[in-house]
Amino acid sequence: MRFINFIKRLAILILTVLSTVVSAQKMNRIEGLVSDQNSKNPVEFANISVKNSAIGTTTDALGRFKISIESEKQTVIVVSHINYYKKEVAITDSLLSGRIHIFLTPKKIQLSDVVISAGLYEQPLDKLTQSGELISYREIVDNMNSNITDMLDKTPGFTRVWEYHSPVILRGLNSNRLIIMKDGNRRIGTFPGGYFGQDMNIYDTKQVEIIKGPGSVIYGSGAISGIINVISGDPFGADKNSVQLNTGYGSNNNEFLEMIKICHKKEKYGISVNGKYRKTGDMIYGNGETAENSNVEDRDFSFNTGVKLSDQHKIIMNAGYHYGDWGKPRGFNGPEKRFTKIRNEEENFHADLSYVYTPGGFIETVNLNMYYDNGWRDYYQYKYSTTSGNLSALDLVHYKDNYGGGRLYAVLNLAENNKLTTGFDAYLFRLDSPSEIFDYYNNTHGTLSGSKDAGQQNLGMFINDEWQFAEKWRMVSGIRFDAAGVLEGRTDTTSGRTEKREAFSGNVGFVYSPDQSTHISFNAGRAFRMPAAEELFTKIVSCKGIKVGNPDLNPEYSWNIDLGLRGRTMNQKLKYDIALFYNSLEDFINEAPSDDPDVDFTLKNTDARLAGGEISADYGFDNVLKPSDALYVGAGAAFVYGTDLAEEKDTPLFGIPPLKVLAEVNYRGLVNKKWITGYTLKLDTEIATAQDRVAEIPEGTDGGPWGYVPSDAHAVVNFALGFNSNSLPGYPKLRFIVSNILDNDYQPFGSYIPAMGRNIKIILSFHF
Repeated sequence: MRFINFIKRLAILILTVLSTVVSAQKMNRIEGLVSDQNSKNPVEFANISVKNSAIGTTTDALGRFKISIESEKQTVIVVSHINYYKKEVAITDSLLSGRIHIFLTPKKIQLSDVVISAGLYEQPLDKLTQSGELISYREIVDNMNSNITDMLDKTPGFTRVWEYHSPVILRGLNSNRLIIMKDGNRRIGTFPGGYFGQDMNIYDTKQVEIIKGPGSVIYGSGAISGIINVISGDPFGADKNSVQLNTGYGSNNNEFLEMIKICHKKEKYGISVNGKYRKTGDMIYGNGETAENSNVEDRDFSFNTGVKLSDQHKIIMNAGYHYGDWGKPRGFNGPEKRFTKIRNEEENFHADLSYVYTPGGFIETVNLNMYYDNGWRDYYQYKYSTTSGNLSALDLVHYKDNYGGGRLYAVLNLAENNKLTTGFDAYLFRLDSPSEIFDYYNNTHGTLSGSKDAGQQNLGMFINDEWQFAEKWRMVSGIRFDAAGVLEGRTDTTSGRTEKREAFSGNVGFVYSPDQSTHISFNAGRAFRMPAAEELFTKIVSCKGIKVGNPDLNPEYSWNIDLGLRGRTMNQKLKYDIALFYNSLEDFINEAPSDDPDVDFTLKNTDARLAGGEISADYGFDNVLKPSDALYVGAGAAFVYGTDLAEEKDTPLFGIPPLKVLAEVNYRGLVNKKWITGYTLKLDTEIATAQDRVAEIPEGTDGGPWGYVPSDAHAVVNFALGFNSNSLPGYPKLRFIVSNILDNDYQPFGSYIPAMGRNIKIILSFHF
């Protein structure tokens, strides 16, 4: 009997194994793409599941998915997304032989794009009391952007000066009054004009969030004109590995751009590694002249990882390294001056760690962020004889910085429609500036210790409340207190002065939504900026000349009023955004002549006023030429008027750009071919009016490289053609871009240096 039972059990086991093997052999893998029915754009993070089973997956950032099904069963896959109507697709034998292309119909009233930067938690963009913008990773790659200024160039309100090493300017204020962040952690550089951003790898990102207007309640000192937050991709996801490859070439400056990103994602653990290498030759101006010493070489490496200890505990860590070597062409510091012998080197390491606890209920999340930054750059200041014009001396300054800080905050659910965010943050910044002195006439070499451990530290506490009431109304209010210390540092063995400053900031705003497609916003905010060590104490060598600080400077304050109207109309096909602002600046820190004959300029407090706005709109046409094609037409404009109130007359404020208009026509089509499944055609233009209203050059100085030079009106036309295939291995995507088609010879606003002439770029991308 035992033997018979053993035989029965063995037979059952064999049959079970065989059925499993047979079943496994009958599994088919389906690959597909999910797109928006109207725009034909890929739909990322759509849920794909097999009906009446536990099998499921999600689409990636390019709308693609892979899923396994049993071939002998009648199978239905379900595609769902919060912004689209659910769709069921029956899998037939004909669909098993190729890739499936699924189109989702957008809901009549879509949820807005989601941002986290405005309130430190996810919320719809349309619910903000200030104007906001989003830039996707796909846009960055498709345009072969090289750095932050390149990436922001097509966003209304931003202005660029130079091709590579350029201040970031928003609403007429440079990056001293604009916070640039990586994953919510502010970056600080060693440039007198603020953080320029060329040492941040913009390809290590999921999206870039831009909030225009005051942001001091959440982010503290410097958030006067707005914030830019470059957000890394989420390390968690479906159990899969992926490799992204991008290679590009630019004809004008013989540019090579190579990138690779390797990801391993699981539900509770993930890791990604990102590398970028960019090398260029000298660029060519529109007049055919070669810009000697304008070549650039960048190396970037980043590492992102995270682990979910449980459903309530999550830890994410990011680290990035940058090394750059770049030159300054003739005219960088004046129309006749030459910087062609200077090569600037810079290095930066950045790391941050975040811990998120989500207990749910009254305490929605508790968040702890910590970060550290370390960098250095060399600055060459050549001196020439006033009699012979020959090179006489060189000051080689080695700027080194150490910077770290953190933020601890909690998001509380006071009621169903009432969230309160409260916490505190702190940072510490230290700057050393030793220099080498070369006297070529006397053939001598010496060193100066410069300022050591100069810098500042800041501690701030904030409360921000967001309340949705009466269905159509949303209100935001907050207050913040900051205490800062600014250190002169040590010169030789002598310890310098320490100045202390305190500041209050606040904000109140509301959004009125008469319907789900129309949003009217108002915001009034008081932002501030603490003077930095180089503004109070430090002697700085810059491309404008030698600057010495003023220890009597007060913090800057800004009273901002923002009005906005945004939404969709005409059956949701017309999207529009109008943002107007008024900004009154008290104790604005501005340049002033120096009494010291060995110093070019110093700084002073004055008052200033800015007013202006941005407007943008785009309209989508469906079923153009054939049902699968779409046409988009868009336009935008930005204008700002700035006045320096130090004098009674209407004196132009430094660095205010001219009126800038952008327009774009974009055609997207689908092709049912093996080698090509989609294409795009885009034509865009940028028109800038003449800028004759510029600030006067401070007495005793030569004005420096930009901001004091009137610029002529100009128009630049660009063209792009793209192809993609979802049938070939690696889903290749090929893109051609022609910038400045007409090869116009012009100078960007306020710059002595002409812009790059015609440039043809080619980008090829793979995703395995």
